This record gives sequence, C-alpha cells and structure tokens, in this order.
Amino acid sequence: MATQASRASTTGWITVTGARTHNLRGVDVTLPRDAVVAFVGVSGSGKTSLAIDTLHAEAQLRYIEGLAPFVRQYISPRDRPQVDRVTGLGATLAVDQRRLNRNSRSTLATLTGVDAYLGLLYSRIPSLAGGGNKVAELSSSHFDRYSADGGCTACSGAGVTLSADPDLIIVNPDAPLAKGASTWFDRFRSGEQAAVPFLAGRYGADLEQPWRTLPAEFRNALLHGTGDQAVDVSIDLPNKNSDSEVTVRWSKPLIGAVADVERLFAAAKTESAKQRYLPYMRMVDCVECGATGFGVHSRTERVGGLTYAEVVGRPVSEAAGWLARIETDLTSIQREVAQALVPELAGRVGLLGQLGLGHIQLSRPAPTMSGGELQRARMVGQLASGLTGIVYVLDEPTSGLHPADKVHLVDIICGLRDAGNTVLLVEHDTELIAKADWVVEIGPGAGERGGTLVASCPPAELADFPQSRTAPYLSGVKPRVSRPRRAPALGWLTLLDARSHNVHLPELRLPLGVLTCLTGISGSGKSSLLRDCLGDGVATVIEGRRSGSLGSLRGGEAVGWVSLVDQEPIGRTPRSNPATYSKAFDSIRALFADTDAARAKGLSAADFSFNSGGGRCEACAGYGLRSVDMHFLPDVTVVCEACAGRRFGPAVLSVRYCGLSVDEVLALTVDEAAEVLTKPAALTAVLRTLRQVGLGYLQLGQSSTELSGGEAQRLKLAATLTRGSRGRRPGLVLLDEPVTGLHPDDVQRLVNTFDAILDTGSTVVLAEHDLHVAAAADWVVDLGPGSGDAGGRICAEGPPEEIAAAGGPTAAYLARLVVTDPAAV
Repeated sequence: MATQASRASTTGWITVTGARTHNLRGVDVTLPRDAVVAFVGVSGSGKTSLAIDTLHAEAQLRYIEGLAPFVRQYISPRDRPQVDRVTGLGATLAVDQRRLNRNSRSTLATLTGVDAYLGLLYSRIPSLAGGGNKVAELSSSHFDRYSADGGCTACSGAGVTLSADPDLIIVNPDAPLAKGASTWFDRFRSGEQAAVPFLAGRYGADLEQPWRTLPAEFRNALLHGTGDQAVDVSIDLPNKNSDSEVTVRWSKPLIGAVADVERLFAAAKTESAKQRYLPYMRMVDCVECGATGFGVHSRTERVGGLTYAEVVGRPVSEAAGWLARIETDLTSIQREVAQALVPELAGRVGLLGQLGLGHIQLSRPAPTMSGGELQRARMVGQLASGLTGIVYVLDEPTSGLHPADKVHLVDIICGLRDAGNTVLLVEHDTELIAKADWVVEIGPGAGERGGTLVASCPPAELADFPQSRTAPYLSGVKPRVSRPRRAPALGWLTLLDARSHNVHLPELRLPLGVLTCLTGISGSGKSSLLRDCLGDGVATVIEGRRSGSLGSLRGGEAVGWVSLVDQEPIGRTPRSNPATYSKAFDSIRALFADTDAARAKGLSAADFSFNSGGGRCEACAGYGLRSVDMHFLPDVTVVCEACAGRRFGPAVLSVRYCGLSVDEVLALTVDEAAEVLTKPAALTAVLRTLRQVGLGYLQLGQSSTELSGGEAQRLKLAATLTRGSRGRRPGLVLLDEPVTGLHPDDVQRLVNTFDAILDTGSTVVLAEHDLHVAAAADWVVDLGPGSGDAGGRICAEGPPEEIAAAGGPTAAYLARLVVTDPAAV
C-alpha cells in the first residue's frame, strides 16, 4: 500500500466536527480520502456511531434533500445525525449489519441484483434464436416466481403445497382404528367413513384389533382408496317422520382417507373450516414445478443449455462456469444482446465467489443464510456498481469468513481504493486493520466510558497512544484468548445420521461438559450442523419426537434442554430493551410497587410498566416521543410534552426507590444499576450476568432497535447463563459465530462466560471462524474439505493440536496459534 502521507497529500480529507450521535462526545476527526480507513475500538465504544450513524447518515440526507419535494414524500430517510459539520464527504454506499434483509422471498440472487439481469437475459435471448429481431412479449416478471406471470399456478411460487400425510392420519398404529389410532376416524367427518365396516368385512379386518396388525390390503385401501373396485354399503338410518328406519344403499369405489382430507380441505370456504384439516396435512414439494416455485417460462426457456430455474438452482460456482461458456451457443444477434448483460452478471457472480459464497445456490432464501453470508451478499450489490469517488462504509466485512477466504476480501477492498474510492471499515480483525492506510480508534471504553477520539493515525503509529485498547493486539504483544483446557470426562453425545443442506454425517461424537468448536471454510456446513442437527435435531429427539435432520441420538439423557444463541434481534419495537428482555424490569417494578409511596397511591407493579395502560403517559402511549408527519420532509421526532420524554404519568414518577424514579432507573447503565440495586437476589443475579457477558455499558432502557447483532446475542447468552445456574439439569448451549462484532478485549470476557456455563455442567458448542477461539477450545470438529457439495464432512476431530497436525483446511492457520502443552496455557 502507498504511504498515508503521499495518499493524503493528493486526495484531500473528510473532516468531522462535533459528532455527538449516540454516545459520541463531540468528536473532531480528519480522515484521508481515497484510502482504507479502519474504525476500531471496544464493542459499544461508538465507532459504528461515527462511521455509519454519522458519516453515512449525513451523506444520505444530503442526497435526499437534493431531490424534488414530490419524490421526497415517498422516501423514509434516517434521523439527522448529531454533528456540527462534515466537509469533504461525497456519496456513500453502506453495508450495515444491523439492517440485514431476512424477508423469506429474498434470495441470494435478489440481494445481489443477479435476478434482474438474469430475467432480462431470459426474456430477450430465447426469442432471438431464429435470427430475427422481434422480441417476444416476455418480461422479467415472467421469471419472477412471486409474480402473477412467473409463479407456478399450483403453488403460487411457494414451491410446496399442502398434502395429506398418512402418518398424521394414523398417529398411533398400536391402537385400534376408532380407539386411539386416528383422530380422523374417532368421529364422523366424511360420508366415506360410513363404508369402513364394509371395507373391513371385505378384507377380514377386525376393527377392535390394533391398526398395525390389520391386513395390509385393508390399510392401503382405507388410506389410498379402492381404485375401480366398488364397495357395497348398506346403512339403516332413522326416519324423521316415523319410528321406522330407512335403509340407504350405495355401491361405489372409495377415494381413501388421504384424498378425502385433501378434498374437504379444498372445499372449505373459511380459514376456521380449513383449520379442521390442517392437523392431517404437511408441506410437500410441489409436483407441478418440481419444488422450484417457477412458472412454465422459467422451466422451459433455455439459454446456454439451461433454463432459468436450473441456473438459479445451482451454486454460484456453477453459474459462473455457465456464464463463461454461454456465448458459444448464441447466434450473432443473440450475442449482441447478451454482451449488454453477461459482463454485468459475470462481475456480480465473480464477486460472490471471491467473497466465499461460491457454494451457495442463487435461489437460497435469505432467512437460511448466516449473518455473515447475508452481509457479503449485500456487499456484492454495492461493490458491483463500478462507481468511483464513492465512500464505501463496510460494517465488519470479515464477519463469517474463514482465514482462507479473507485474502480475496483484502484484494477487493484495495481494488476499490485504487479505483479512486474511499473505504471506511468498522472492523475488529487485526490482520485487516494492519493492512489499512489509516486507523481511527474510538473509546477508550464502551457506552458512557467511550465516545471520545483515542487515536487517528496510520496503523504502525497506534502503539504511540497509551489509551489504545487495540494496539497491543495489533502488535501481537497481548494474546487474543487464554483459558485452561478441560478434559472430556462427562461422557459423549453421539449424533447418528445427521443431515442438513450439505451436511451428511453417519456419526458425530461430541464430548459433554466441555467447549467444542466447529471450524471449516465458509460453506463447509458449520451453521447447518449447529442449527439444524444439534439445535432443532437434538431438541426434537430428546422431546420424543421425530426429527428431519437427525436419525437418532445416543447420550441424550444427559441433556435437559437446548438453547441456540444467535444474533437475531431481541425485539423489533422501541418498547423492547435489555431490562424487559432479561426480566430485570419485572423485579424493578416490584421494588417500586413495594414502596410506601406506591402503596399510599394504590399503585401496583403493573402501573410501573410503559407497555400497558395505568401508570404510563397516555399522550405518547409510553414511548416518551411523538412523531410529527412533515409530508415530503423527514418525519420529526419530538419529545412528548405531557411527560417530557419520561414515559410515565405524574403519579408513577413521584414514587422513588433509592432516590431514583422509575425512568431514572431505566436510564442507568447495567454497571450503574448493579451498584444501586442490591436486592432482590434474582435482580442482582441478572445484572451480574449482563456484566459478565460484557454488556455493563448498556442502558437498562436502551431500545433493542439500537443494539447490534453481537449485543443481542450476548443478551441471549446472559439469559442462557442465568437458566443454567438455576440448579436445573445440564443443557446444550449452541452459539453461531459468537465473537462476531467483538473487540479482542471482549472476546476474552465472552470465553470466560463459556467457562461459567460449563461450570454448571452444561455443554457449549460454537460454530466459529476466529481460530484464536478454536485454539483455546477443548475439542474441535473441522468440517470440509470444501464448501457446498464439497463440504459437510468431518476432516478432523479432537483437541486443537491434533487438528493443527491433521492437514485439513483449517490446519495451517490453527498451527500458528495452538499451544501444544495445555498446562502451559
């Protein structure tokens, strides 16, 4: 990289004056343009507040304010950042971890814009096959599975349909048909059920015997029908007009219970009526579209030998190969049209491969992708623009990347800079920080102890700043993780026939009561194994139910519960906060309700909640803020005049505990609350656990919408730690990339938390790319050897030093970090 002095002297600077967004304390800083600038600091220090919530937000607002008022009324801009002045700032593009698209209809192709170009390609190229120049009346919508033109008519683009399942109709084959074997036959639901005794007579079936013992021909006919063979039925029914009976006879084939359930479900006119039949049905692949969800054009029009559905159903790496050879099969006219689309497609697909996403299908739904995969997918959509003079703001781009995949990311970032762009990174990875041109550290601590400028300099000079918490790790003076090794001594949990996505493991043995780390390159199957097989699979099996991702389990009697701790938000409204999520607010409200002042006013614990009527301010419904519609200008959020932003009514606010009102307690950080609130034991335990996972800087009442994915995950981890310390049976705690978003200082604190969970007798399993954590684990399972179809297998398993010597995809990187003598740790 060029030296910072020469780069800055030719490109100018971005100057920020008086930044006060969130916890920033009037930060003044100057950043070089056309350079890679890394924003660093401990978790919660304010680096994201500066890079994204100040610089990117300011650039967005400037752009929006330049639009016509008519256009602006349809745009919902972000809040105005609190900053005195920003100069030298151009247009920005940002990829923020807090705004990941989890819409079930979003796919890798839609997130990256690949679907738009593919839709154009398929709506134009096939019609020109004859050499003519007339384009058929097809549009991109004919290749959109969720549009009226492009979706399968049978499943409306879902790819699955509801179908009656014999296993849900006969739920207990060890019982007689009408006495426990089936809730469908234990009451009269369909006229066809009247034929059951006559059908039984034909096959000599005794209906008083268990279903399993009845003749196979009878069971098949009852469930799937008699084909062309009619069944004679004769029923005596009471005559409404006399005491006599009327004999009703008919003779016709039976369609069977499976088809009968589906017939009645289709005929149901209301949702409540359909609910009667849903217990007997499950989702199955749509036969009409082959489970793709696509309509006829996507399944029949071909370009380069493949249909649209076939292309998006293949991994990115295979799509790249198809694009490379596509023009050889085109006519001259087709090639002329393709040249306007294929290079753009190839560029985006190539970026996906470089960012470690080559193993993922283009049709892979967004909710099934990890946070790191989602972020990198969004990054491709931004990086493929080919613009220059842009300020790219990337929030922890190394998230979810194996060390082997980071090389390509560094090349992409440097390529953006060399093309005349400025790249601002919010990053914790010391290797990437060391390769930046400039470093800005915010801190020195988190929350109220952060928000000030610690250093602004080239990386090599960061060691000159004594307050820097990053410099010791950048220089290698301070180890990232240190912990004593635990030997497996509590037995083993054995998974048999574990299957999910690309994972196919006949057997996996995991030691109980220790820390296990799943490693492997991106796409090797770590998250699938963790979430589906270990998470859903183990939980389902220990509950006595059948699992679709796990054949069977040995050692499950030692696991009382399963907890998956991921980075999904803890709540999507401003009402959710650390106090409500951790249940600390329940104890706080009880403390206030137990005061003499509250009893004198007749206030209960419910009155000290802003989520329900009674004690909250009704003018703002307990939000403390009110939104004013400004039509084509951004909505203005103002403090509620009735409660002055305090969220509660006068009666509640007049009650004090330890000299503080309830809103003042919510304004305390966890650290401050731990000093003030010393009872009851349940509350102090929660506060102690929140501090233990490194969240002491959070305000109790801080909105969950302001929390990062890492902060949300640590809140969940705190809840899990509390659960494990209540004297319950040991559990299985699963964490997907838990150190994402954590400064090295915070990683050690989190690892200490894992040991606290292990102390309760529970087992902890991580899926992690940070090999410093893997090197400190007790047991490692390395998956691979490749990604996608080339992954999902065990390359090596055992203590870290054995993995380092095994020669798998992680070995070379882990060998630099492991301690061969555990006693030396």
